Amino acid sequence: MQTTPTPLSERINELDVIRGFALFGIFLVNMPGYLQPELFLSTQRIPEHASAADFWLRMMFDMFVQTKFYTIFSFLFGAGFYLFMSRLEQRGVAVGGKYFRRLFALFLFGAVHLVFWFGDILHTYALAGILLYLFYRSREVVIKRWAITLLAIYQIPMGLALLVPDDGQNTGAQKEQVVSQAIDAYQNGSWEEWLSFRWNNELPVLVQNEWLMVLTVLPLFLLGLYVAKKGVFYELGRYEATIRRYWMGSLLIGFPLAAMIPLVHFGIVPIPGSLDITRLVLVQWSGLALFVFYLTSILLVMRKERGRERLSFLAPVGRMALTNYLSQTVLCVSIVKLFHLYGSTPLWAGFVLCLFIFPVQVAWSKWWLSRYRYGPLEWVWRCLTYGAVQQLKK
Repeated sequence: MQTTPTPLSERINELDVIRGFALFGIFLVNMPGYLQPELFLSTQRIPEHASAADFWLRMMFDMFVQTKFYTIFSFLFGAGFYLFMSRLEQRGVAVGGKYFRRLFALFLFGAVHLVFWFGDILHTYALAGILLYLFYRSREVVIKRWAITLLAIYQIPMGLALLVPDDGQNTGAQKEQVVSQAIDAYQNGSWEEWLSFRWNNELPVLVQNEWLMVLTVLPLFLLGLYVAKKGVFYELGRYEATIRRYWMGSLLIGFPLAAMIPLVHFGIVPIPGSLDITRLVLVQWSGLALFVFYLTSILLVMRKERGRERLSFLAPVGRMALTNYLSQTVLCVSIVKLFHLYGSTPLWAGFVLCLFIFPVQVAWSKWWLSRYRYGPLEWVWRCLTYGAVQQLKK
C-alpha cells in the first residue's frame, strides 16, 4: 500500500492558483487585526477618528474583500477533503485514521497560532472538519441539501435582523475602554501582559462564538465536497457552461449587494435595523456571492492558455498556503511589535505592507518549491498525517 502524499503530477493546478489568490485576500482581511484591536471595534473595523483614506479603504475592503476569501478557503477545504480521502482509498489505504491525524495536526497549528493572534481560522477548520467526515459517503444530492439547509439556518435570521429597529443602546464607552487596554497591552506591555490580555479578554469572545464559526464554514465545506465529488475539477471542459452561469449569476447578485454597503452607510437606502447589523449582513451576503464570482472567474480565465500563464505565479504560493498563512502573522506581529506600530498605524500603511510582503512570499515560494517537494509546514503536516518522515528535498 502506498501511503505517501499526493505527488505533484496529480495536483490540480487550478486549485493551487485559487488558493494562492485567496491567500492574498486573507492577508488583506487580517492586516487590520495586526494593527488595531479589531475584535472590539465596531463593524466598520476602524477607530472613530480614522482618516478619510482609511475610511474609504475600509469601505472598499468591506465591499470586495471582507468575507470574500475565507469563503474560498472553506470551499477549497471541502474540495481538498474529498480529493485527499478518495486518493487514499484508490491506493487501498484506510482513510479514517490518517484524516483525523491530519485534523489533529491542523488543530495544533491553529492553537499555536491563536497564542500570537486572535484571528486564527485553522482550529475552527479542524473542529468543523470532524463534522465534515460524516458526509464523505453521502450522496451528492444529500450533501447539497445539507449545505443549503445550513446556509439558510444561519442566513435567514440575519436577514430578519434587518427588520428589527435599532434599540439605540450605546456600548461605545465599554468598547473604548477595552480598546484602550488592548493598545496599552500590545504596544507597551511585556509578553506576559500581552498573553494575559489575550487570555482574559479575547479568548472568551472567541470561545463563545466558536459554534457560530463552525456553523459558518461547514456549509462551505459541504459545497466544496459536493463540487469535488461531482468531478468538476477533473472535467472543467464538461462543466464550463455551468461555471459560466454561476459566474453571471454571482456577478448580478454580488456587486449590487456590495454597492448597498455605502448606500446604507450614508442613509441613501434606509433600513429599519441598526447600521452595524445591516453592514454585517450585507458584508456577509456579498461575500457569499462574490466568492463564487472570484472562484469561477479564475476557473474561466484558466481555460485559456494565456490565462494559465498569467496566473501561474500564484500556484507556488498556493501550494505553500499553510506556511505562508502562518508566516504572515509572524512577520506582521513582529514588525508591529518591533516598531511599536500597534494602535497608531493607519490602515493604508498596513495595505502597503501587504503589497510588499505578498510578492516576497510569491518569489520565495517559487524558489523553495524549485528545490523541495513541499513547504516547510506542509512537510511537517504531511509527516504528522502519514506517521512517517516524508522526503522533502527533490
